Amino acid sequence: MNNLYQMRTAFSLKEYGTAITRTEFEAHFKRTNERIRFTFNGWDGKSYDGESRGAGVYRANIPGYEEARFVKVGKALCYIDEDSDVLERATGEYHKEAEWLVNVLRADN
Repeated sequence: MNNLYQMRTAFSLKEYGTAITRTEFEAHFKRTNERIRFTFNGWDGKSYDGESRGAGVYRANIPGYEEARFVKVGKALCYIDEDSDVLERATGEYHKEAEWLVNVLRADN
């Protein structure tokens, strides 16, 4: 699998290189029946002790990235860093870390 952050080069980025259109998102990503518990590990301003949250997993159809897992939280599309294991202090469980990839614009943009 290729470097996930480099996946951004496959998109037509908008808004100062930070976002893709809803149409582009729907063309390249499909939600699966999988669910994952993950953490932002503090970069969301909340999860400094590894607090986790759950979300549905998306998969991409872009060559080289088919095995990567993605989650959409609000307008942010994030990829799951499979090499990470972050301890959630409250539960003692380890979770994967989500890293920001791009924002997804509303359908009317």
